[in-house]
Amino acid sequence: MAIWQAMIVKGAVLPAAYIRIDRVFGGKAEGWSSLISIYASKESAEIEEPLKQINMSVPFNPEIMNPFKLLYDAMKLNPDFAKAEDC
Repeated sequence: MAIWQAMIVKGAVLPAAYIRIDRVFGGKAEGWSSLISIYASKESAEIEEPLKQINMSVPFNPEIMNPFKLLYDAMKLNPDFAKAEDC
């Protein structure tokens, strides 16, 4: 699961930045936190370090037990990823 969009990272124009959750932490008591990595492209995600990493958190939701779904839905609501599409 990942998203992609055109964006500028560290002054570089990325026509198809690849954005994915690399790590998830937490659980029922504290909610979910994640480490989101931004890569130049899907291909570069397999061989290079991310260009940028950010953290995002969401509260636990007993109706949606999959933390990745919750976090990706929250990412799509973030203005930085407003134009992102699923990969």
